[in-house]
Amino acid sequence: MDYIQGISPDQIVLFSDSLDDIIEADNPIRAIDIYVSMLDLGALGFKLPELKTGRSPYDPKILLKIYIYGFLEKIRSSRKLEKECKRNTEMIWLAQSLKPDHWTINNFLKTHKVFIKNIFYNFLIFCKNANLITLEKVGIDGSKFRAQNSKNNVHKKKKIEELENKIMLKIEEYVQELESNDSNEDEELRLERNKETQNKLESLKKYKKKVENVKDKFAQEPKLETYFATDEDARFQSDQGKINPGYNSQIAVDDKNKLIVVNHVVNKSNDLEMMTPMVDKVLDVKKDLKITNHTHSLLDAGYDSEKEIMNNLSKEGISIIVADKHEAEKRNKKRYGNKNPDKVPGKGYQARDFKYDKDKDVCICPEGKELHKTHTKPHLEKRTGRFMYEFLCHECDSCDKRDKCTKNKRGRSIKISSNRVILYEYKHRMQSKENKKLLSKRKEIVEHPFGTIKSNWGFRSFSRKGLENVQTEFNFICFIYNFRRVLNILGTQNFIKEIKRQKEAKKKQV
Repeated sequence: MDYIQGISPDQIVLFSDSLDDIIEADNPIRAIDIYVSMLDLGALGFKLPELKTGRSPYDPKILLKIYIYGFLEKIRSSRKLEKECKRNTEMIWLAQSLKPDHWTINNFLKTHKVFIKNIFYNFLIFCKNANLITLEKVGIDGSKFRAQNSKNNVHKKKKIEELENKIMLKIEEYVQELESNDSNEDEELRLERNKETQNKLESLKKYKKKVENVKDKFAQEPKLETYFATDEDARFQSDQGKINPGYNSQIAVDDKNKLIVVNHVVNKSNDLEMMTPMVDKVLDVKKDLKITNHTHSLLDAGYDSEKEIMNNLSKEGISIIVADKHEAEKRNKKRYGNKNPDKVPGKGYQARDFKYDKDKDVCICPEGKELHKTHTKPHLEKRTGRFMYEFLCHECDSCDKRDKCTKNKRGRSIKISSNRVILYEYKHRMQSKENKKLLSKRKEIVEHPFGTIKSNWGFRSFSRKGLENVQTEFNFICFIYNFRRVLNILGTQNFIKEIKRQKEAKKKQV
């Protein structure tokens, strides 16, 4: 049986298809090419480095196309992108047969942070003009991404001396081993063992030097307790039961097409202080995009902080709808069991079971006894930044339920915020059917992008170091997510038509 025959590599062909003929009309790389080609790099903050000598630089639009294609194909490594420029037909077409090395590719993202940030916002303008975002409902959430910092390169101040002593003992052990090897009569075996031991010794001495530098760091900064040697900006983050050095990545997602409208990276381990910066960024985007409708921002129980709620309640153009952390705790107890037992001995005697009497300015316990203020002025809690009143019961000694209520000799006391009336009304509003319905949509809005980025694309860690560089990388990841999302919604042909339509509309305005 004859097989289908190909063309031999050494066959000379008189006429051949052009590279453009190989790329289909609906191939997404055509959308990448046209979109990047229409960008005004100067307006987006791109600054070409000054070159006194040497060859001319690569066109930044070519490098941007390479990065966009790479990220869309789940390739972030600059070395792998360099290889793709030499062997991938689509990449060769997109890069116009240019083959920049990995240093050039890597430095592009590294040295143009403002430009990369502006590309994300520029694409939001494109999405708004295409009627793809409305900002009527926005889901806000955070997720943890690993940093380029292993646990072995995280040092604690209280254990650095112990680590240094262990290294010294190991060095002495290797030195003794070298001396014992010298007594070996077999010359070949002696040289082999000495070489192996000497390599281990050299590696250990280098590690000792690093530990000494870390020790000096602790000496220079007395308040520093934990030092992340590889990425100093990383912090321990808890994610799915594992604790690793990483970052807390925040996004705000528009409900209409699940497009990311805001992204932000911090090294804080929880979301308790993230409501204000995220809400402010959503308002900034609304202003930039000239969107005037009211926005409902939907947040999970991790953002339920009195201080943050009070900071954002009165902001114009946006309302915050936050899940109640006590309800979330109840659900988690039912699902996973009570891993953190309540400090109060008996069920039904938690602080939330006490009622506040506004007219009498007292708290009423479940047994009907009154708790009175211990001071006329509220006390400032430094940890939470809240002003709290303490209410104390003076009838605990005569109460037969005391053992269920408290173990404190003074009697049962509870703390209530000076904002209790405002918070009570807010929490009551959150229980309405309308707000409950809105909150039920939060998960499907905001978890789509994180699911795509982390599970589908496998981007669970950052490849760059330092908070500023990580923010640049996350900006680009979010831009790529939006780009892919719009491609899926419109299709390549309609995407290209929309690019051309907006380009013509811009020309007419000028």
